[in-house]
Amino acid sequence: MLNLLKADLYRITRPRGLRGSLWQYLAVCAVFYVLIYLVFWMIAGGFDFSTGAITSLTTFSSPSAMIGDMMSGIFPLFVCFFVVEHVLADFKDGFARTLVSARAGRLSYFAERIVFAGIVTVIVFCSLSLLTVVLGLAVDTRFAAMDAPLAFLGWAVAICLNAWALAVISLIVAYATRIVPLSYIVAFCIAGSLVPDGLSLIAGLIQGYAPGLMGISDVLREFACWMPSNLETWLCNGGAQAMAAGWGELGAALPGTGLTQAILAPALWIAAASAVVLAICRARDI
Repeated sequence: MLNLLKADLYRITRPRGLRGSLWQYLAVCAVFYVLIYLVFWMIAGGFDFSTGAITSLTTFSSPSAMIGDMMSGIFPLFVCFFVVEHVLADFKDGFARTLVSARAGRLSYFAERIVFAGIVTVIVFCSLSLLTVVLGLAVDTRFAAMDAPLAFLGWAVAICLNAWALAVISLIVAYATRIVPLSYIVAFCIAGSLVPDGLSLIAGLIQGYAPGLMGISDVLREFACWMPSNLETWLCNGGAQAMAAGWGELGAALPGTGLTQAILAPALWIAAASAVVLAICRARDI
């Protein structure tokens, strides 16, 4: 597995000519981020030529709030699309068929893809966070308070775990169908809040039109609170959000703060989704 990881990391980070797919994705994000900052900076007043001063773009409650605000929606979509593209490319290029010849080796290969998704998640988080901080400093962004180191670390772990869980869930469809357009569409729906929003809508309809089924409505609302996409959106409000109470009745009943739920929920999703991925890949031909 270690050799496979080394090979995959080299493939996505090939330094010669920056041909690795990671650089391509990050370049697109960098352009997108710069355009956003330029637009808001110009709205805020930009550069004062009379005094030579830079007008502060805005004031965030904390660095984690700034990073979370910029990564909201982009980070999980980046990770899901990147991982789906990488694993499907192995089938398109015939790499998987030439590498895996036995069922025992097959499970190791697909398990490596799950670990690879987690490593990519951390790399992307660190890269986008660094890009956000650099751009924030360039436009003199200010903070009302600074995150405590341990609180920031816990928030970062939680946001990465939820994005990793979304990536592994996306792998289920990618490996089950191996249809590129469908895999991307489903990954988009999973990375966004379409699924939990849909569950909340159904729960609201049940509450309004079928009050006798309130038990089902409550279960759907609680389930939506434990979905990684919802937790990811929740965490993008910053580290202070993770220090608040948990989300939903079960989340609020957990010991500690909402960070407990934000770490426990994706861990359960990763374990369940990994089991499904391995079961699908073990049964299907390469």
